[in-house]
Amino acid sequence: MKLDDMKKESECTLTLSESNDGIGRFLLIGVMNFDSVIPLNLRANELFQKYTSITIDLSGVTYVNSAGLALLLEWKRKAVLANRTMEIVGAPKKLLNIARVSEIETILSF
Repeated sequence: MKLDDMKKESECTLTLSESNDGIGRFLLIGVMNFDSVIPLNLRANELFQKYTSITIDLSGVTYVNSAGLALLLEWKRKAVLANRTMEIVGAPKKLLNIARVSEIETILSF
C-alpha cells in the first residue's frame, strides 16, 4: 500500500486485548489520522472507563499524524482527571518524532 493510500484510509480499531483486575490492555490497529480520531475517541470513552489502569499498544498502527498524537494527549488528560494510569507501548517511530519535535514526549511517557 502506498503512503498516499494510507493517509486516505480512515479505518482504525481499538480493541480490548486483555483485562485483569482493573487493568485493561488495548490494541490500536490501522491509521490514526484526522478521519479516524473522532470514532476512536468515542470508542475509548466506552472502553476505558471500566479500568483503573490502561495500556495502549500502538504496534498495529500503520500510519499516524499529529491528529493521532493529539488524541493520545486527550486520552492522557482524561486518564489523569480520572486518577487512571495510562501507558503507551509500541509507538511508531513517526509518532515518536512528532512528539519529540513538539517537546511533549515526556507527557506521554514513550
